Amino acid sequence: MRILIVGGGIAGFAMARALELKGFAPELVERRLDESPGGMGFYLPGNAGRALARLGLLDSVREAAALIKTQRIMDQRGRLLTVTDTEDFWRDCGSCLSLPRDALHTILRGALERTNTRFGVSITGITPATDACEVVFSDHTTATYDLVIGADGIDSTVRRMIFPAIQPSYVGNVCWRFITQNTTGIEGWTAMLGKGRTLLAIPVSDEQVYVYADMAVAEDESERVRHASLQSLFGDFAGPLVPLLADTRQDTHFGSIQQVVMPHWYRGRAVLIGDAAHASSPSMAEGAGMAIEDAWVMADAIATHQDLDAALQAYSTKRQPRVDWVQKQCVARDKMRTLPVPARNLILKLLGDKLYKRSYTPLLASV
Repeated sequence: MRILIVGGGIAGFAMARALELKGFAPELVERRLDESPGGMGFYLPGNAGRALARLGLLDSVREAAALIKTQRIMDQRGRLLTVTDTEDFWRDCGSCLSLPRDALHTILRGALERTNTRFGVSITGITPATDACEVVFSDHTTATYDLVIGADGIDSTVRRMIFPAIQPSYVGNVCWRFITQNTTGIEGWTAMLGKGRTLLAIPVSDEQVYVYADMAVAEDESERVRHASLQSLFGDFAGPLVPLLADTRQDTHFGSIQQVVMPHWYRGRAVLIGDAAHASSPSMAEGAGMAIEDAWVMADAIATHQDLDAALQAYSTKRQPRVDWVQKQCVARDKMRTLPVPARNLILKLLGDKLYKRSYTPLLASV
Protein backbone atom coordinates (compact mmCIF):
# COMPACT_ATOMS: atom_id res chain seq x y z
CA MET A 1 0.00 0.00 0.00
CA ARG A 2 1.37 3.42 -0.97
CA ILE A 3 0.77 5.98 1.77
CA LEU A 4 1.93 9.59 1.64
CA ILE A 5 2.21 11.68 4.79
CA VAL A 6 2.31 15.44 4.23
CA GLY A 7 4.06 17.27 7.06
CA GLY A 8 7.28 16.64 8.97
CA GLY A 9 6.26 17.82 12.42
CA ILE A 10 5.08 15.95 15.51
CA ALA A 11 1.90 14.64 13.86
CA GLY A 12 3.66 13.58 10.67
CA PHE A 13 6.52 11.71 12.29
CA ALA A 14 4.19 10.11 14.87
CA MET A 15 2.05 8.94 11.95
CA ALA A 16 5.05 7.49 10.16
CA ARG A 17 6.22 5.71 13.32
CA ALA A 18 2.75 4.24 13.95
CA LEU A 19 2.52 2.97 10.37
CA GLU A 20 5.98 1.41 10.54
CA LEU A 21 4.96 -0.49 13.67
CA LYS A 22 2.03 -1.90 11.69
CA GLY A 23 4.29 -3.08 8.89
CA PHE A 24 3.92 -0.21 6.40
CA ALA A 25 6.67 1.86 4.74
CA PRO A 26 5.13 5.29 4.09
CA GLU A 27 6.54 8.26 2.23
CA LEU A 28 6.73 11.65 3.94
CA VAL A 29 7.26 15.11 2.50
CA GLU A 30 7.99 18.32 4.41
CA ARG A 31 7.94 21.68 2.62
CA ARG A 32 10.80 23.12 4.69
CA LEU A 33 14.36 22.07 4.05
CA ASP A 34 14.43 20.95 7.66
CA GLU A 35 12.35 21.39 10.78
CA SER A 36 13.59 24.19 13.05
CA PRO A 37 11.35 23.99 16.12
CA GLY A 38 13.78 25.50 18.64
CA GLY A 39 12.59 27.90 21.31
CA MET A 40 9.33 26.16 22.11
CA GLY A 41 8.28 23.47 24.52
CA PHE A 42 5.64 20.81 24.95
CA TYR A 43 3.65 19.89 28.01
CA LEU A 44 2.36 16.34 27.64
CA PRO A 45 -0.50 15.26 29.95
CA GLY A 46 -0.72 11.60 30.88
CA ASN A 47 -2.75 10.51 27.87
CA ALA A 48 0.02 11.79 25.58
CA GLY A 49 2.54 9.71 27.52
CA ARG A 50 0.35 6.65 27.06
CA ALA A 51 0.20 7.29 23.30
CA LEU A 52 4.00 7.61 23.17
CA ALA A 53 4.27 4.30 25.00
CA ARG A 54 2.27 2.66 22.22
CA LEU A 55 4.77 4.04 19.75
CA GLY A 56 7.55 2.48 21.86
CA LEU A 57 9.04 5.89 22.61
CA LEU A 58 8.00 6.74 26.16
CA ASP A 59 11.31 5.77 27.76
CA SER A 60 13.25 7.95 25.30
CA VAL A 61 10.94 10.89 25.96
CA ARG A 62 11.20 10.44 29.73
CA GLU A 63 14.98 10.65 29.51
CA ALA A 64 14.72 14.00 27.72
CA ALA A 65 11.83 15.45 29.73
CA ALA A 66 11.00 16.94 33.10
CA LEU A 67 8.43 15.15 35.23
CA ILE A 68 5.51 17.45 36.10
CA LYS A 69 3.76 16.51 39.34
CA THR A 70 1.55 19.53 40.05
CA GLN A 71 -0.46 22.25 38.39
CA ARG A 72 -0.76 25.61 40.16
CA ILE A 73 -2.78 28.65 39.19
CA MET A 74 -2.15 32.04 40.83
CA ASP A 75 -3.58 35.49 40.44
CA GLN A 76 -1.44 38.25 38.94
CA ARG A 77 0.01 39.11 42.35
CA GLY A 78 1.26 35.57 42.85
CA ARG A 79 -1.40 34.45 45.34
CA LEU A 80 -2.31 30.77 44.99
CA LEU A 81 -5.82 30.10 43.69
CA THR A 82 -5.77 26.35 43.09
CA VAL A 83 -3.38 23.41 42.94
CA THR A 84 -3.89 19.96 41.41
CA ASP A 85 -1.85 16.85 42.08
CA THR A 86 -1.42 15.85 38.44
CA GLU A 87 0.84 12.93 39.32
CA ASP A 88 -1.94 11.33 41.33
CA PHE A 89 -4.69 12.14 38.80
CA TRP A 90 -2.84 10.57 35.86
CA ARG A 91 -1.25 7.75 37.88
CA ASP A 92 -3.01 4.88 36.07
CA CYS A 93 -2.60 6.48 32.64
CA GLY A 94 0.85 8.00 32.25
CA SER A 95 3.17 10.61 33.70
CA CYS A 96 2.86 14.30 32.79
CA LEU A 97 6.03 15.33 31.01
CA SER A 98 7.48 18.54 29.60
CA LEU A 99 10.37 18.92 27.16
CA PRO A 100 11.68 21.17 24.40
CA ARG A 101 9.82 20.72 21.15
CA ASP A 102 13.00 19.97 19.24
CA ALA A 103 13.77 17.11 21.64
CA LEU A 104 10.41 15.44 20.99
CA HIS A 105 10.76 16.06 17.28
CA THR A 106 14.23 14.49 17.24
CA ILE A 107 13.03 11.39 19.10
CA LEU A 108 10.11 10.83 16.73
CA ARG A 109 12.17 11.46 13.62
CA GLY A 110 15.06 9.32 14.82
CA ALA A 111 12.77 6.35 15.44
CA LEU A 112 11.90 5.99 11.74
CA GLU A 113 13.58 3.19 9.82
CA ARG A 114 11.46 2.49 6.73
CA THR A 115 9.92 5.86 5.92
CA ASN A 116 11.13 7.59 2.77
CA THR A 117 11.42 11.23 3.88
CA ARG A 118 11.95 14.19 1.57
CA PHE A 119 12.53 17.71 2.88
CA GLY A 120 12.10 20.84 0.80
CA VAL A 121 9.21 19.29 -1.11
CA SER A 122 5.57 20.34 -0.91
CA ILE A 123 2.41 19.30 -2.71
CA THR A 124 0.93 21.63 -5.30
CA GLY A 125 -2.05 19.55 -6.34
CA ILE A 126 -4.13 16.66 -5.08
CA THR A 127 -7.09 14.79 -6.59
CA PRO A 128 -8.74 12.64 -3.93
CA ALA A 129 -10.63 9.96 -5.86
CA THR A 130 -12.60 7.06 -4.38
CA ASP A 131 -9.80 4.54 -4.82
CA ALA A 132 -6.58 6.61 -4.99
CA CYS A 133 -5.06 10.09 -4.84
CA GLU A 134 -3.18 11.75 -7.63
CA VAL A 135 -0.54 14.10 -6.16
CA VAL A 136 1.56 16.78 -7.82
CA PHE A 137 4.72 17.89 -6.03
CA SER A 138 6.64 21.17 -6.06
CA ASP A 139 9.53 19.49 -7.89
CA HIS A 140 7.08 18.85 -10.79
CA THR A 141 6.89 15.12 -10.18
CA THR A 142 3.58 13.28 -9.81
CA ALA A 143 2.59 10.07 -8.06
CA THR A 144 -0.46 8.00 -7.20
CA TYR A 145 -1.15 6.90 -3.62
CA ASP A 146 -3.70 4.66 -2.00
CA LEU A 147 -3.95 7.18 0.83
CA VAL A 148 -2.73 10.71 1.54
CA ILE A 149 -2.56 11.80 5.19
CA GLY A 150 -2.46 15.53 5.84
CA ALA A 151 -0.39 16.07 9.00
CA ASP A 152 0.70 19.56 7.97
CA GLY A 153 -0.62 21.66 10.83
CA ILE A 154 -3.11 24.44 11.28
CA ASP A 155 -2.27 26.03 7.91
CA SER A 156 -2.62 22.66 6.19
CA THR A 157 -2.16 22.59 2.44
CA VAL A 158 -3.97 19.26 2.25
CA ARG A 159 -7.00 20.70 4.07
CA ARG A 160 -7.06 23.73 1.83
CA MET A 161 -7.07 21.50 -1.25
CA ILE A 162 -9.74 19.01 -0.16
CA PHE A 163 -11.86 21.27 2.08
CA PRO A 164 -11.34 24.79 0.64
CA ALA A 165 -14.26 26.25 2.62
CA ILE A 166 -12.68 25.41 6.01
CA GLN A 167 -10.52 28.18 7.46
CA PRO A 168 -8.88 28.53 10.89
CA SER A 169 -10.71 30.98 13.16
CA TYR A 170 -9.13 33.39 15.63
CA VAL A 171 -10.01 32.65 19.28
CA GLY A 172 -9.19 36.12 20.60
CA ASN A 173 -5.64 35.81 21.91
CA VAL A 174 -2.08 36.28 20.73
CA CYS A 175 0.81 34.50 22.42
CA TRP A 176 4.56 34.53 22.95
CA ARG A 177 6.58 31.37 23.59
CA PHE A 178 10.23 30.83 24.47
CA ILE A 179 12.61 28.71 26.54
CA THR A 180 14.90 30.32 29.08
CA GLN A 181 16.90 29.53 32.20
CA ASN A 182 14.83 28.58 35.22
CA THR A 183 16.28 31.36 37.35
CA THR A 184 13.33 31.49 39.76
CA GLY A 185 13.18 27.77 40.56
CA ILE A 186 9.77 27.05 39.03
CA GLU A 187 8.50 23.58 39.89
CA GLY A 188 5.54 22.04 38.12
CA TRP A 189 3.05 23.64 35.76
CA THR A 190 2.66 27.20 37.06
CA ALA A 191 0.30 29.85 35.70
CA MET A 192 -0.62 33.42 36.67
CA LEU A 193 -3.89 34.99 35.53
CA GLY A 194 -4.47 38.70 35.11
CA LYS A 195 -7.14 40.63 33.28
CA GLY A 196 -7.01 39.46 29.68
CA ARG A 197 -3.49 38.08 30.15
CA THR A 198 -1.88 34.83 31.22
CA LEU A 199 1.68 33.86 32.13
CA LEU A 200 2.68 30.20 32.25
CA ALA A 201 5.98 28.50 33.01
CA ILE A 202 6.82 24.79 32.88
CA PRO A 203 10.23 23.23 33.52
CA VAL A 204 11.55 21.33 30.49
CA SER A 205 14.82 20.21 32.11
CA ASP A 206 16.78 20.67 35.33
CA GLU A 207 17.96 24.09 34.14
CA GLN A 208 15.42 25.41 31.67
CA VAL A 209 11.79 26.47 31.68
CA TYR A 210 9.29 26.93 28.87
CA VAL A 211 7.48 30.27 29.11
CA TYR A 212 4.12 30.97 27.49
CA ALA A 213 2.36 34.34 27.64
CA ASP A 214 -0.91 35.32 26.02
CA MET A 215 -3.03 38.42 25.76
CA ALA A 216 -6.57 39.11 24.58
CA VAL A 217 -6.54 41.55 21.65
CA ALA A 218 -8.71 42.22 18.62
CA GLU A 219 -7.42 40.35 15.60
CA ASP A 220 -6.60 43.53 13.71
CA GLU A 221 -4.48 44.79 16.62
CA SER A 222 -2.14 41.81 16.87
CA GLU A 223 0.66 43.56 15.01
CA ARG A 224 0.52 46.39 17.51
CA VAL A 225 1.68 44.15 20.34
CA ARG A 226 3.91 41.78 18.37
CA HIS A 227 7.14 43.64 19.20
CA ALA A 228 6.06 45.11 22.52
CA SER A 229 8.12 44.33 25.58
CA LEU A 230 6.59 41.54 27.64
CA GLN A 231 7.86 43.31 30.74
CA SER A 232 5.73 46.32 29.82
CA LEU A 233 2.66 44.28 28.84
CA PHE A 234 2.82 42.37 32.13
CA GLY A 235 4.20 45.23 34.20
CA ASP A 236 1.40 45.02 36.80
CA PHE A 237 2.11 41.34 37.51
CA ALA A 238 4.14 40.39 40.55
CA GLY A 239 5.30 36.97 41.54
CA PRO A 240 7.47 34.04 40.59
CA LEU A 241 7.09 34.19 36.79
CA VAL A 242 7.71 37.87 36.08
CA PRO A 243 11.54 37.74 36.34
CA LEU A 244 11.56 35.17 33.52
CA LEU A 245 10.32 37.86 31.12
CA ALA A 246 13.58 39.75 31.47
CA ASP A 247 15.31 37.13 29.36
CA THR A 248 13.00 37.17 26.35
CA ARG A 249 14.99 35.44 23.63
CA GLN A 250 15.60 36.37 20.02
CA ASP A 251 13.90 33.11 19.05
CA THR A 252 10.68 34.01 20.86
CA HIS A 253 7.74 32.73 18.84
CA PHE A 254 4.78 35.09 18.42
CA GLY A 255 1.46 34.15 16.87
CA SER A 256 -2.29 34.40 17.01
CA ILE A 257 -4.19 31.50 18.54
CA GLN A 258 -6.58 29.85 16.13
CA GLN A 259 -8.80 26.81 16.01
CA VAL A 260 -10.04 24.49 13.28
CA VAL A 261 -13.49 22.96 13.65
CA MET A 262 -14.84 20.76 10.88
CA PRO A 263 -17.50 18.00 10.70
CA HIS A 264 -15.52 15.62 8.48
CA TRP A 265 -11.81 14.85 8.30
CA TYR A 266 -11.56 12.89 5.06
CA ARG A 267 -12.63 13.06 1.47
CA GLY A 268 -12.02 10.18 -0.89
CA ARG A 269 -8.59 8.80 -0.09
CA ALA A 270 -7.28 11.94 1.63
CA VAL A 271 -7.54 12.39 5.40
CA LEU A 272 -6.42 14.88 8.05
CA ILE A 273 -4.86 14.31 11.47
CA GLY A 274 -3.65 16.56 14.28
CA ASP A 275 -3.92 20.34 14.01
CA ALA A 276 -4.77 20.08 10.32
CA ALA A 277 -8.08 18.50 11.36
CA HIS A 278 -8.83 19.95 14.79
CA ALA A 279 -6.45 22.64 16.06
CA SER A 280 -7.63 24.26 19.27
CA SER A 281 -6.38 26.78 21.79
CA PRO A 282 -3.64 25.48 24.14
CA SER A 283 -5.92 25.63 27.20
CA MET A 284 -5.97 21.84 27.53
CA ALA A 285 -2.35 21.39 26.34
CA GLU A 286 -3.63 18.54 24.18
CA GLY A 287 -2.33 19.50 20.73
CA ALA A 288 0.52 17.00 20.70
CA GLY A 289 -1.43 14.41 22.66
CA MET A 290 -4.37 14.46 20.25
CA ALA A 291 -2.04 14.28 17.24
CA ILE A 292 -0.13 11.26 18.59
CA GLU A 293 -3.40 9.54 19.52
CA ASP A 294 -4.69 10.26 16.00
CA ALA A 295 -1.62 8.62 14.51
CA TRP A 296 -1.99 5.45 16.55
CA VAL A 297 -5.72 5.09 15.87
CA MET A 298 -5.27 5.78 12.16
CA ALA A 299 -2.49 3.21 11.77
CA ASP A 300 -4.45 0.64 13.74
CA ALA A 301 -7.56 1.23 11.62
CA ILE A 302 -5.58 0.82 8.38
CA ALA A 303 -4.01 -2.40 9.64
CA THR A 304 -7.28 -3.81 10.97
CA HIS A 305 -9.62 -3.04 8.06
CA GLN A 306 -8.88 -4.50 4.64
CA ASP A 307 -10.99 -1.76 3.07
CA LEU A 308 -9.55 1.76 3.36
CA ASP A 309 -12.99 3.36 3.29
CA ALA A 310 -13.92 1.34 6.37
CA ALA A 311 -10.60 2.28 7.99
CA LEU A 312 -11.18 6.00 7.48
CA GLN A 313 -14.69 5.73 8.87
CA ALA A 314 -13.44 3.79 11.89
CA TYR A 315 -10.75 6.41 12.54
CA SER A 316 -13.25 9.24 12.35
CA THR A 317 -15.88 7.49 14.47
CA LYS A 318 -13.38 6.71 17.21
CA ARG A 319 -11.56 10.03 17.29
CA GLN A 320 -14.15 12.73 16.74
CA PRO A 321 -16.07 12.46 20.05
CA ARG A 322 -12.81 12.66 22.01
CA VAL A 323 -11.48 15.59 19.98
CA ASP A 324 -14.86 17.37 20.21
CA TRP A 325 -14.66 17.11 24.00
CA VAL A 326 -11.19 18.64 24.07
CA GLN A 327 -12.19 21.50 21.78
CA LYS A 328 -15.30 22.27 23.83
CA GLN A 329 -13.27 22.23 27.05
CA CYS A 330 -10.75 24.63 25.51
CA VAL A 331 -13.57 27.04 24.64
CA ALA A 332 -15.05 26.75 28.13
CA ARG A 333 -11.72 27.25 29.89
CA ASP A 334 -10.87 30.24 27.69
CA LYS A 335 -14.29 31.73 28.41
CA MET A 336 -13.80 31.36 32.15
CA ARG A 337 -10.58 33.38 31.91
CA THR A 338 -12.60 36.30 30.50
CA LEU A 339 -14.92 36.47 33.51
CA PRO A 340 -14.56 39.47 35.83
CA VAL A 341 -11.40 38.89 37.84
CA PRO A 342 -13.05 38.57 41.29
CA ALA A 343 -15.57 36.01 39.98
CA ARG A 344 -12.95 34.04 38.10
CA ASN A 345 -10.60 33.91 41.07
CA LEU A 346 -13.40 32.80 43.40
CA ILE A 347 -14.42 30.01 41.03
CA LEU A 348 -10.84 28.76 40.85
CA LYS A 349 -10.41 28.92 44.62
CA LEU A 350 -13.57 26.92 45.24
CA LEU A 351 -13.69 24.62 42.22
CA GLY A 352 -10.31 24.70 40.46
CA ASP A 353 -9.29 21.14 41.25
CA LYS A 354 -12.77 19.79 40.43
CA LEU A 355 -12.82 21.66 37.12
CA TYR A 356 -9.46 20.17 36.19
CA LYS A 357 -10.67 16.66 36.91
CA ARG A 358 -13.93 17.24 35.05
CA SER A 359 -12.04 18.40 31.94
CA TYR A 360 -9.52 15.58 31.87
CA THR A 361 -11.36 12.54 33.27
CA PRO A 362 -12.72 11.48 29.84
CA LEU A 363 -9.12 11.38 28.56
CA LEU A 364 -8.17 8.77 31.14
CA ALA A 365 -10.05 6.26 28.98
CA SER A 366 -7.82 4.49 26.51
CA VAL A 367 -8.13 5.23 22.79
